[in-house]
Amino acid sequence: MQPRLEAARQSPPPTLQPIQFYSVEITPLADGRMAVGMSATTCESTHEGDFELVSMDLASVRADTIEQVLAVIREALTAATAARH
Repeated sequence: MQPRLEAARQSPPPTLQPIQFYSVEITPLADGRMAVGMSATTCESTHEGDFELVSMDLASVRADTIEQVLAVIREALTAATAARH
């Protein structure tokens, strides 16, 4: 969104991507590790001309360190971004 109409004409907002948002779940496990789950929610049209939000899993792993958790998130985002192009 642009704060002024003139700005919107000069620099139109970017085209919306099909992915609406990403969700990351990090759960501590009893053994000290972490379960990492990541999903993406997309907005898809239905046959009635309506839209619905659809969630798809991107990653589900167990990690030993926060560095591994961040690597899982980075890799899932990179793969999702590459798949859109």
